[in-house]
Amino acid sequence: MDGKRKRTTVQAAALALLTAAFGGVLMAGATPASASGPGMLASYIGSNSGGANLRTCGNTGCGTIAYMGNGTGVTMQCWTDSQWVYPPASDYSSPRWFRLSTPWGVGYTHSSLVEGQTSVGQC
Repeated sequence: MDGKRKRTTVQAAALALLTAAFGGVLMAGATPASASGPGMLASYIGSNSGGANLRTCGNTGCGTIAYMGNGTGVTMQCWTDSQWVYPPASDYSSPRWFRLSTPWGVGYTHSSLVEGQTSVGQC
Protein backbone atom coordinates (compact mmCIF):
# COMPACT_ATOMS: atom_id res chain seq x y z
CA MET A 1 0.00 0.00 0.00
CA ASP A 2 1.45 3.39 -0.96
CA GLY A 3 1.91 6.18 1.63
CA LYS A 4 -0.97 8.36 0.42
CA ARG A 5 -3.48 5.49 0.41
CA LYS A 6 -2.31 4.29 3.85
CA ARG A 7 -2.62 7.84 5.26
CA THR A 8 -6.17 8.19 3.87
CA THR A 9 -7.18 4.84 5.37
CA VAL A 10 -5.75 5.80 8.76
CA GLN A 11 -7.52 9.19 8.65
CA ALA A 12 -10.86 7.54 7.77
CA ALA A 13 -10.46 5.03 10.61
CA ALA A 14 -9.62 7.81 13.09
CA LEU A 15 -12.69 9.83 12.01
CA ALA A 16 -14.91 6.74 12.38
CA LEU A 17 -13.59 6.13 15.90
CA LEU A 18 -14.12 9.75 16.93
CA THR A 19 -17.63 9.80 15.50
CA ALA A 20 -18.54 6.61 17.36
CA ALA A 21 -16.96 7.84 20.60
CA PHE A 22 -18.96 11.08 20.55
CA GLY A 23 -22.29 9.58 19.55
CA GLY A 24 -22.24 10.75 15.95
CA VAL A 25 -21.74 14.42 16.86
CA LEU A 26 -18.96 14.88 14.29
CA MET A 27 -20.59 15.46 10.90
CA ALA A 28 -19.13 16.13 7.49
CA GLY A 29 -18.94 19.87 6.94
CA ALA A 30 -19.63 20.74 10.58
CA THR A 31 -17.16 22.51 12.80
CA PRO A 32 -16.50 19.99 15.58
CA ALA A 33 -16.57 21.36 19.08
CA SER A 34 -13.27 21.34 20.94
CA ALA A 35 -12.64 19.41 24.14
CA SER A 36 -13.68 21.11 27.35
CA GLY A 37 -12.43 18.44 29.71
CA PRO A 38 -11.41 14.80 29.78
CA GLY A 39 -13.64 13.03 27.26
CA MET A 40 -16.12 15.91 27.03
CA LEU A 41 -17.21 18.14 24.18
CA ALA A 42 -17.51 21.90 24.48
CA SER A 43 -20.87 23.52 23.84
CA TYR A 44 -22.16 23.47 20.28
CA ILE A 45 -25.33 24.14 18.31
CA GLY A 46 -27.63 21.13 17.99
CA SER A 47 -31.14 21.78 16.72
CA ASN A 48 -33.88 19.62 15.25
CA SER A 49 -34.14 22.21 12.46
CA GLY A 50 -30.43 22.14 11.56
CA GLY A 51 -29.17 25.27 13.29
CA ALA A 52 -29.97 28.33 15.39
CA ASN A 53 -30.01 32.10 15.18
CA LEU A 54 -27.58 34.18 17.22
CA ARG A 55 -29.67 37.15 18.38
CA THR A 56 -28.99 40.59 19.87
CA CYS A 57 -31.12 39.72 22.94
CA GLY A 58 -33.00 36.77 24.41
CA ASN A 59 -36.17 37.15 22.38
CA THR A 60 -37.25 35.94 18.92
CA GLY A 61 -38.20 39.55 18.10
CA CYS A 62 -34.57 40.71 18.49
CA GLY A 63 -32.29 41.15 15.52
CA THR A 64 -30.31 38.25 14.09
CA ILE A 65 -26.52 38.51 14.15
CA ALA A 66 -25.87 35.20 12.37
CA TYR A 67 -27.29 31.77 11.63
CA MET A 68 -25.18 28.97 13.13
CA GLY A 69 -25.47 25.48 11.65
CA ASN A 70 -25.51 22.33 13.78
CA GLY A 71 -22.07 21.47 15.09
CA THR A 72 -20.91 25.09 15.39
CA GLY A 73 -18.78 25.38 18.53
CA VAL A 74 -19.83 28.13 20.98
CA THR A 75 -18.69 29.34 24.40
CA MET A 76 -21.44 29.82 26.97
CA GLN A 77 -20.98 33.03 28.97
CA CYS A 78 -24.15 33.26 31.09
CA TRP A 79 -27.91 32.65 31.06
CA THR A 80 -31.01 34.81 31.32
CA ASP A 81 -34.71 33.99 31.55
CA SER A 82 -36.67 35.99 29.01
CA GLN A 83 -39.20 35.03 26.35
CA TRP A 84 -40.71 31.54 26.54
CA VAL A 85 -40.15 29.66 23.29
CA TYR A 86 -42.10 26.54 22.35
CA PRO A 87 -41.64 23.81 19.73
CA PRO A 88 -41.37 23.85 16.76
CA ALA A 89 -39.37 27.09 17.17
CA SER A 90 -37.28 25.32 19.83
CA ASP A 91 -36.45 21.74 20.74
CA TYR A 92 -38.23 22.09 24.14
CA SER A 93 -40.25 24.76 25.98
CA SER A 94 -38.26 27.13 28.17
CA PRO A 95 -37.71 30.84 28.95
CA ARG A 96 -33.93 30.29 29.22
CA TRP A 97 -31.51 31.91 26.78
CA PHE A 98 -27.71 31.67 26.77
CA ARG A 99 -25.35 34.51 25.93
CA LEU A 100 -22.76 32.91 23.68
CA SER A 101 -19.38 33.85 22.31
CA THR A 102 -19.20 32.64 18.70
CA PRO A 103 -17.09 33.14 15.56
CA TRP A 104 -19.62 35.88 14.57
CA GLY A 105 -19.55 37.74 17.87
CA VAL A 106 -21.52 37.66 21.12
CA GLY A 107 -25.27 37.13 21.20
CA TYR A 108 -28.14 35.06 22.55
CA THR A 109 -29.54 31.66 21.54
CA HIS A 110 -32.41 29.69 23.09
CA SER A 111 -31.19 27.08 25.58
CA SER A 112 -32.81 24.15 23.78
CA LEU A 113 -30.56 24.70 20.78
CA VAL A 114 -27.26 24.43 22.70
CA GLU A 115 -25.81 20.95 23.29
CA GLY A 116 -22.97 20.13 25.67
CA GLN A 117 -24.12 22.85 28.04
CA THR A 118 -21.63 23.96 30.67
CA SER A 119 -22.36 25.51 34.05
CA VAL A 120 -22.53 29.31 33.82
CA GLY A 121 -24.01 32.00 36.04
CA GLN A 122 -26.89 34.37 35.45
CA CYS A 123 -26.16 37.38 33.21
